[in-house]
Amino acid sequence: MDIRNCPKCKQVFTFFNSQLCPKCEKEEEEIFETVRKFIIDNPHCKMAEVCEATGVTMKKITRYLKEGRLEISKGMHGELTCELCGKEITKGKFCGSCAVQISHDMSVLFEKKKSTGPRIHTQK
Repeated sequence: MDIRNCPKCKQVFTFFNSQLCPKCEKEEEEIFETVRKFIIDNPHCKMAEVCEATGVTMKKITRYLKEGRLEISKGMHGELTCELCGKEITKGKFCGSCAVQISHDMSVLFEKKKSTGPRIHTQK
């Protein structure tokens, strides 16, 4: 059993899969739902308008986008860019091309490590 302190409220809780205690996790989900519903109801809004209307910080909304929980609406163009190439994206951290390249590079590295196997050191 993993016991932790909630980074938001500092209360002790049993960790399962959320970094927050159940109470704070519920509050965060309610905040997320507020943002999600506002964007659905106002698909052409800018991120600043979402922040103003919901009271949720731009940092938190950007986090939702990078986590892939939200997708950029039509009015939010230019609000989120690929962390590698700078291309405009609608969700996540990377554009499709960069994601494919990262996946390929990781596969190559994995295969390279797999083919070389563990190194055995001998004493002379």
